[in-house]
Amino acid sequence: MSQLIDKNGKTEERFLREYDVTQYFRPSVTADAALCVRDRADGGKILLIERGGHPFIGMYAFPGGFTEKDEPCEQTAVRELEEETGISGVPLRQLLAVSTPERDPRWRNITVVYYALLDKPIKAVGGDDATAAKWFDFTVNENGDDATIVFDCVGEKFESRLRVVRDAFGEVDINNTVITERGKAAFDHAKIVYCLFDKIRSKS
Repeated sequence: MSQLIDKNGKTEERFLREYDVTQYFRPSVTADAALCVRDRADGGKILLIERGGHPFIGMYAFPGGFTEKDEPCEQTAVRELEEETGISGVPLRQLLAVSTPERDPRWRNITVVYYALLDKPIKAVGGDDATAAKWFDFTVNENGDDATIVFDCVGEKFESRLRVVRDAFGEVDINNTVITERGKAAFDHAKIVYCLFDKIRSKS
């Protein structure tokens, strides 16, 4: 069977041999693991790690990190969850991908978020570049398009405020939803907590 030729007279073999991967912008890819316990209508418990390095040092984020060359994003989330909290064996499913420009001050980083809903918290211990791993009670208070998430753990309490935008399907538009007050939630993770909360309650 003869090989097809493209408009430049190249076979696929030649096209791939001569392909220049640098001709397009290449963002980095990370994966995050969001573990949640839904124990009340207006919130629940969420597992966060205290960041031990820049950016957002001393602030709270999901366990997560950069995807390595030969692993899928789901494996990244599983690996980072174990490295940063000691938790393993928890099945994760994909929540969403977040590609908002400037969501990470280091570089254009796209993250794929995975989640698990648990019946109760699992013991977590901070490891790797996480100085601590904590289960926070979180409560969502809403007033029209404004939402406040109150995070509360022994010795640590803060609030994150959002202006929520929804898309044509009624889902949270994470790229256009705005953080109006960060509190101690790193990156855009307060928005992701709200997306997870919104997804869970829609299935209740």
